[in-house]
Amino acid sequence: MIADKRLDLNDWLIKLSQIELPALQYTLDQMHNLQSRIDDISIREISQLIRHDPLLTLRLIRFQQEHRSTTQLTDVNTINRVLLMIGMGGFFREFGKMQSIESKLNPTPDALHRVRQLISRAYLAAKIAESLGGQRNDVDPEEVTTASLLHDLAEILICLNAPELTKKINQHLQQNPGTRSHDAQKHILGFTFNELQTELAQRWHLPSLLSHLMDERHLGEPRVRTVTIATSTARHLANSWQDPALPDDYINIANLLSFDVEQAYSLVRNVCLKTAHEWEWFSVLPVATGLPHVN
Repeated sequence: MIADKRLDLNDWLIKLSQIELPALQYTLDQMHNLQSRIDDISIREISQLIRHDPLLTLRLIRFQQEHRSTTQLTDVNTINRVLLMIGMGGFFREFGKMQSIESKLNPTPDALHRVRQLISRAYLAAKIAESLGGQRNDVDPEEVTTASLLHDLAEILICLNAPELTKKINQHLQQNPGTRSHDAQKHILGFTFNELQTELAQRWHLPSLLSHLMDERHLGEPRVRTVTIATSTARHLANSWQDPALPDDYINIANLLSFDVEQAYSLVRNVCLKTAHEWEWFSVLPVATGLPHVN
């Protein structure tokens, strides 16, 4: 564990660039199941597996960037396209023996639970973005979906490697009602998760489009707004269906899609209900369990 809150932003960039990224044990189990019948599966099945796990997704995209050929002139921004380039056999050879998050965090069950919650939240954000992108007839909904899945990686990585800092941020928010999350992060860490995320994306040479879509400085663009709204909504839903910021999320969705607020709420509710069926992947209760009057 990294346990020094005095590390500055550059220290964290160095530390996080050196660690080996793990994946959820459930992801690894599903991967082994698919590998055992590799002759009968499709790239789409592997892609569906990967998109549940932001850390595996990040590792896949970084691998492609690090091994891109000199003849590849454009970035590859989606999971499907990376898999087409490296092939199914190449995927299992490279990623089939990853460490599990559970083995890394078993000594600290509270941290393990928190990381699972964050990964579940990232997946929900990706599914909300997928729905928003579909409604907008986005030029490539999978790009905004992937960007939403990766959007909160800095928070996941801090929690994975220094869970006591994440705990202090949450305590600061609880003890100071009305404090913005960014301010709490700055108070405890000296920087925000978004600042760390932006720097990590550059250091890891992530595709420029994905980095752009995750960068909240470009909120004037509809695709960036799609990613930001999806991740914000998922974050607030993870707190409670009564989170005071959710009405603004519904208004933002309504404005983005030219919906009324009730339609925006229904879209979010339907995504949460569908996503709840996959709760076993993350071993945490889905946000849909807190829905009032679920029929």
